[in-house]
Amino acid sequence: MGHGGRISWGRLILGGLLALGVAGALLALIGPLVAMRLTGGDNMQIRDDAMAPVLLPGDWVLAEALSRGQAPPRGAIVVYEHEHGRNETHIMRVMGLPGERIQMRGGALYIDGRRAGLERLEDRVIRKRLPGRRMRMPLCINDPVRLDGECRQERWRETLADGTSTIILNTRHKIGVAVFSGPDSADDTGAFNVPGGQVFVLGDHRDNALDSRDKRHGLVPIHDLRYRVWMIHTSLDRSARFISPRWDRFFLEVR
Repeated sequence: MGHGGRISWGRLILGGLLALGVAGALLALIGPLVAMRLTGGDNMQIRDDAMAPVLLPGDWVLAEALSRGQAPPRGAIVVYEHEHGRNETHIMRVMGLPGERIQMRGGALYIDGRRAGLERLEDRVIRKRLPGRRMRMPLCINDPVRLDGECRQERWRETLADGTSTIILNTRHKIGVAVFSGPDSADDTGAFNVPGGQVFVLGDHRDNALDSRDKRHGLVPIHDLRYRVWMIHTSLDRSARFISPRWDRFFLEVR
């Protein structure tokens, strides 16, 4: 037999390693999806920025099934179908539990009369681009901003008395200063008494979220909560000219 019929062990080993690498990558991508399905969870795409900066449009998230009728812990990001507005699926964060009194004053969250601690962080800076389908123009604390200009959004760390900590966005009024009072202002609301069997939810992007502060949304019955988001498995930036992966957000745990 000539040299052409001999086995090259180096190539064979290299080919095997490449095959194992490809198989491992596929398992890493598909494995969590299969696990979620087997345990009653779900996989879904984020389509708006109501939960920015933790969840961004173009993120694909894994969500685990919740026990029906059991309130999730404060701070949990939950998935539910809104009973108003064509039963659309919503993703928000649970911030108020049964028996609590919730109020917003000057953009600050109060629970049973105790104000959440607020720490100013470095601004989130993005480009102001025309939004994609079903999305709004980005809100900027430094508006007016021209197209493709530098859009700044204030980031704050919000910490509650029980230690729950969340990064929120502010893009309109100065936090801590009341603009006006009344139920028509998301920054300054009346008090909400959360009854048994319901929770009060908020979006992390407080100025761009339709949540429990708005009477069109209201409180959410616990039995309507379906899933809890726990991981971003894939993230695609659709705001740029060409869709591009956000590699730093792949397999990112959500808190």
